[in-house]
Amino acid sequence: MFIPWSRQRQARCLQASGTGVCRRWLRIAPASLLAALPALDSVLYLPLAAGGPELSALPRGLLVETPQLALLLRVRWLMAVSVIAVDGPREWVDGLDRAGRPCVRLHLLPDTDYLGWDRLLAGGEPATAMPDTPHLPALDAYPLRFRRYRLAGLDVLRGEVDSGLSPLGRQLAGQIVHAHTGQRDRQFR
Repeated sequence: MFIPWSRQRQARCLQASGTGVCRRWLRIAPASLLAALPALDSVLYLPLAAGGPELSALPRGLLVETPQLALLLRVRWLMAVSVIAVDGPREWVDGLDRAGRPCVRLHLLPDTDYLGWDRLLAGGEPATAMPDTPHLPALDAYPLRFRRYRLAGLDVLRGEVDSGLSPLGRQLAGQIVHAHTGQRDRQFR
């Protein structure tokens, strides 16, 4: 059966009327998320909440190297967002905890591996739209590359600051940081 492209798009993306915003919700397990992150190469990582998960909510067998990454262990949902802005398209995913509260945001950059980004989104289970999530300002921002390794039977995630962003990646990261944190002169070298 032939389905027109416009109807296919509506089935995949909840679009706010009159805006260029497309949102998709995906259910994802922390292990799947942490496994997919290294394939992204460089992304802009923005923590949106303070602190890591409660001890009772820690997923088994997973560990992060730094407190800034502990928020990834709370993520159970992804909200994938695409926006057509004045200066071009932007994409990001918000990681939400069990209650639908935002924890982290990962922004696609020109330096991101787009196939890795697609695999991350394909790894989630599509879900019906969730209620609106509160907009939280970013607490900080880091251009990161993720690495994963095994240590004593645990999967460990490391985030390495990417100091080799392309000029376009640095410019876009600066614009995103300004929009989300209000910091104007943040330089990513």
